[in-house]
Amino acid sequence: MSGLTSGNTWDATCDADGEPDDETLIKAVLDGETDCFAPLVTRYQTRVMRFILKYEYNTHDAQDLAQETFLQAFRALPSFNYRARFSTWLTGIAFNLIKNHISRTPTKRHVHLDIDEQPEGAPGFASDNPARDYENKQLLAAMAQAVAALPPHMRDAIVLVASEGLSYEEAADTLGVPVGTVKSRLCRARVQLADALSVYRVA
Repeated sequence: MSGLTSGNTWDATCDADGEPDDETLIKAVLDGETDCFAPLVTRYQTRVMRFILKYEYNTHDAQDLAQETFLQAFRALPSFNYRARFSTWLTGIAFNLIKNHISRTPTKRHVHLDIDEQPEGAPGFASDNPARDYENKQLLAAMAQAVAALPPHMRDAIVLVASEGLSYEEAADTLGVPVGTVKSRLCRARVQLADALSVYRVA
């Protein structure tokens, strides 16, 4: 089987300008060049791992879930219809695996946001004021705790839209609910978060 290590195969599946886009690689895999799936793994493995670690603190378990995400994606690739972004499709696969994983030991895990991430509306850290930087980090830590305290259906909406950057439509597809339900959950979650963070005077 030829693949990315073959110069002729790589030239056939690459864009003229260099690195192939997702659609080019996917079509190459579906045409039998299965080694072309490797660049997709490389491209998205960090994003998938960061998403899983929002739900599963144990690094070993998270790595297993990430590996299973890509294995399932490879097997299901013929069903990919190009209407969704490949990254969003991967997130949906990972999300379903996470939910199954959590359901087996529901008291072990909880959602969190990395304090190094920038949720929508959060202040940045780049300043010359150490005291302000500390306050900002405290705010993001408090935000992570507030998100973890949300009901699961609200947490999932916040994580997918505010943290992962999915559109309302993409989040609705991932969660299997109408777009209006996603918007409603986000609205209620933001009200609850604003109340929890009122001491910081952010909304």
